[in-house]
Amino acid sequence: MSRRRGKKSKKGVYSVDVQKYSIYPRTPKPEEYKPMGSDVKPGYTLTVDIVDVDDKGRGIASYRGYKVVVLGQATVGDRVKVRVEKVQDTTIIASIISIDKSRIEY
Repeated sequence: MSRRRGKKSKKGVYSVDVQKYSIYPRTPKPEEYKPMGSDVKPGYTLTVDIVDVDDKGRGIASYRGYKVVVLGQATVGDRVKVRVEKVQDTTIIASIISIDKSRIEY
């Protein structure tokens, strides 16, 4: 009675590489959905529209595929001019320079 000693296979029924055996080719995302890596750097100024507010009261906007988190008191519908403080992967942390008087109604 010999027992197998060694690494157990972690492959289960549902861990098959589906793409490997797929008949459909892999398609990359279109370029317009990818954030432009070299476009935005700390110190740049952007003009964005606030479309949402998170649970901490920070404004959320988007800019060329990036998610922009606006630090300060901005509400939904404000058009704000912001200064980029930090850029992480697909997120931009920015602070408010000025708020435009005209609001965008959603």
